[in-house]
Amino acid sequence: MKGKMIVKLRQFVLDILPVDVHSSQPVAPDSLPSTGADCLVSCFCLESVSPDLPAFTRALGHIGKLLRPGGHLMLIGALGESYYFGGPGVRIPVVPLNEAQVCESLKETGYTLIRLEVYTLPQDMRVGVDDVTGVFFAKAKKD
Repeated sequence: MKGKMIVKLRQFVLDILPVDVHSSQPVAPDSLPSTGADCLVSCFCLESVSPDLPAFTRALGHIGKLLRPGGHLMLIGALGESYYFGGPGVRIPVVPLNEAQVCESLKETGYTLIRLEVYTLPQDMRVGVDDVTGVFFAKAKKD
């Protein structure tokens, strides 16, 4: 069964590219079709690699250059998180975002928000590895 899944996945995933979201040219030239990608997915990345809200917003704009007009962005991220522990004694800073900031950053960088869902973490799910208060799921379209 595993072999069949690998073969099927390789029909759709053509390449894996390193992306520098803080560069105005996030991938190597000619890495993507000239028309741009149909869809990008980012899960808990942009807020973790950005030192502040303006850098988060710029990163959204940079990756937007990779999308074709009308292409979709699926963005999943943490709300209210200012840090997480990457290992014993390794505290990694995170941009603590709220819903309004996510919406404004998307709008400012040329996306139309299609859907935003927010999940608030109940107290019993807060286990001390971070200070996250919730998770957002955003689907947006590049203008």
